[in-house]
Amino acid sequence: MDPSSLVPAVIGISVHPIWPVTLSIVTFSVHLLLMNAVFGGAAIVFIHSLSGGTPVSQNISRKLPTLLALAINAGVPPLLFLQAVYGQFSYVSSILMAVFWLAVIAVLISGYYGLYIHNYRYEKLGATGRKLLMLGVLCAISYIGFMLSNKMTLMLRPEAWSEYFADPDGFVLNLSDPVLYPRFMHFAISALAVGGLFVALVGKRKGEQSFIDTGMKWFSRSTLVNVIMGVWFLLALPREVMLIFMGQDMPATVLLCAGLLATFGMLHAGFTKNIYAAAATTVFIVPVMAVMRHLVRQKYLEPYFTLDTAPVSGDWDPFILFIVSLIAGGLCIVYMLKLMLRAERG
Repeated sequence: MDPSSLVPAVIGISVHPIWPVTLSIVTFSVHLLLMNAVFGGAAIVFIHSLSGGTPVSQNISRKLPTLLALAINAGVPPLLFLQAVYGQFSYVSSILMAVFWLAVIAVLISGYYGLYIHNYRYEKLGATGRKLLMLGVLCAISYIGFMLSNKMTLMLRPEAWSEYFADPDGFVLNLSDPVLYPRFMHFAISALAVGGLFVALVGKRKGEQSFIDTGMKWFSRSTLVNVIMGVWFLLALPREVMLIFMGQDMPATVLLCAGLLATFGMLHAGFTKNIYAAAATTVFIVPVMAVMRHLVRQKYLEPYFTLDTAPVSGDWDPFILFIVSLIAGGLCIVYMLKLMLRAERG
């Protein structure tokens, strides 16, 4: 079967694709930093709970519910922009794995409440209860991340959509794709690094050297392991996609080189415990990786769809409304965070 026959008609875009794509990259970068801090922070809390719990695990667990709330809100815009530009691919992958995809909502709510229970009933839960609850939260976040990786890779492979005819009930996953596993592991291990950086930043603010030592240890070691995961991810890509980072496409190649240089900077900052340099290189590398992710998506979908051929209506009203809402919402969130931090100091 010709895969192109399975791709629905192109969905029109109200403004030039460069605008939603750019905002998607920016908002996804913010979401990724926050979500990685949650996942990595939860993993660190769980590992420390295995040895009976430490001040690090108790303190960080208090901050995870707020971080997750911010990560969820920051995750909505990039998903909407993705559907606006690549809706004919994104919606199909959601339908193919509908059962698993819809379950993400229930799993996310369960994990969210788990973090609150872990925080507010820390002493009542006891050591065993805290371990089991945080393990459940980690499983929930891992499930969500794995399903997102499935959705984002399945939408790039129309040739795999014919599985629907054998399984039309919403149980199709992209498990046969060799890119799925290194992609997921690359994001998961980067979460451990960002979680460690978050612990170190909390320690810097509190003046706790033990927090800094613990956080930077997680940051540097996870980044080192993630270099291997990144190589695996790159080599697992189809040859025509991988080659855009090997000189075939200059912007993609430059981005890969910039990412490698930033990674070395992260390692140096991590092992020398330079927290601010670690934070700066992390904030730099995340949008670089987000742009590379976009270029990979473009190359995958090139036989079926390109941004240059996307129909544009020229209706700017929805886009302007979003920008106004984004600014207003951002200001409200900053104000609420200031109130929260003020209450903590008081």
